[in-house]
Amino acid sequence: MNQFAMDFWDNLSTEETFIIYKNVIVDRKSKYTTTWWKVKSEEEVKQFIKNLNKNKYFQKATHNSYAYIIKWESWALIEWKNDDWETGAGMCILRELKRENAVNLIVVVTRIFWWVYLQADRFKNVIDASKLFLNKLK
Repeated sequence: MNQFAMDFWDNLSTEETFIIYKNVIVDRKSKYTTTWWKVKSEEEVKQFIKNLNKNKYFQKATHNSYAYIIKWESWALIEWKNDDWETGAGMCILRELKRENAVNLIVVVTRIFWWVYLQADRFKNVIDASKLFLNKLK
């Protein structure tokens, strides 16, 4: 595993930084990267995705699937997923967020695809990439 962090986020205390775990899974030349950021509103999610897409690494990626859960002051939850043409990937990430009761957080799993079809293994890789990050929160 090749991991690096862009900025350091100690116990989710800083709202202005995000963490990237690059190439956490490499499977038949497909590379998976996990990125996460603390969010409090859908506007923050939009801004985060906009900033992420300015980076050449994420622009060149085949898929940037993500999910988030936001807890409002009224205790209502907003959840959303985006597959980015990797059908089902967003739901895999959202399911892991729910299992860990992770709120006010967006997780992006990026896949660089090298034309080797992984079939159902791609979902296992998305789930495992999400879990690698979420396990670090415990």
